[in-house]
Amino acid sequence: MAADSWLSSLPDDFYTHVAQSLSLHGMAAAELLGHPAAGPLGPVQRLAGLTLAEVQRLNRISSQQELLDALRTTPLELYHLLLLGRLTLGTSLARPVLAYVQRHMHIEAAQLTELVAYCTEVSGAWLGLMEEHVPAPAGSVSSLGLHRLRIEEAFAAFLAQQPAAAPVVASLRLTEPQLHMLRLAVLLVHSLPGTTTHAFVRAVAELPALQPAQLEPLMEQLGRSQAQEPLSLTMPELVQLYQAMQVCGMVFVSDVMSRIGLEDAFPTLPDTEKAATEPTSISQRQAVGEMVSGFTHWVQHTFPDSAEIQQARTQVLQLADALG
Repeated sequence: MAADSWLSSLPDDFYTHVAQSLSLHGMAAAELLGHPAAGPLGPVQRLAGLTLAEVQRLNRISSQQELLDALRTTPLELYHLLLLGRLTLGTSLARPVLAYVQRHMHIEAAQLTELVAYCTEVSGAWLGLMEEHVPAPAGSVSSLGLHRLRIEEAFAAFLAQQPAAAPVVASLRLTEPQLHMLRLAVLLVHSLPGTTTHAFVRAVAELPALQPAQLEPLMEQLGRSQAQEPLSLTMPELVQLYQAMQVCGMVFVSDVMSRIGLEDAFPTLPDTEKAATEPTSISQRQAVGEMVSGFTHWVQHTFPDSAEIQQARTQVLQLADALG
């Protein structure tokens, strides 16, 4: 490789300035490389020549000296980690990483956006610096900058082969009791036992939108959502919430909970949220019913011509026949 004398010009606190960016890009690169190498990502991985094990090793860098050692001995691995992480952070592929970072750092969505912007600004400058001093991989193009263009083109082709993301159809700002009620509804449906002989539970289990595996991404999204912050929903997610809320309402106003043994797991709304959502003279079952009714009526009023909502409503009405 070219002489590494340029490393001596780096400030003594270089690691301190780039640590957050290195960590975020490393997590994003690891998320990307979790995709099968034999699939559409193959050309990207072949050009970068970076393995998940190498990313994990680089993600353990925790000091200035360790960073300098990596820049001296395996600069291309570090370069590719930064590049793949940077490309991933600009796509929906980074959602799990960003959700983890937000939960771990206890920051709001706006702060997360600022963090990503800062880290990508750092990586952009860092990549540019390396392109001035580090040669391209052997047998590749004449410069690392041109090598980057080839990887970016391959990455764009990879993205073009990914399923198109569903558009956002609603953005809600929920109170804490409303958000809790949505979480409760999805968790309850997800927890319904698959071995029961109860006709209602078996009917719920047959609804395509409410399959446990289908609900898990929504559960994760609701889990990281904060009250009064925008909750963006696609139509499939809205259908899931619409049906889950109505199933929850049916369960709470019937004896299904006790008959399938879930009464202790989902006893009532918490006392603080009970006080926030109902007068003391109204039963908790009525409170649940009102919140379910309010949400489902809003969905029906907001999307009166939606074929997906009409189908979801028909499916839920058919559940009532199995509730007895």
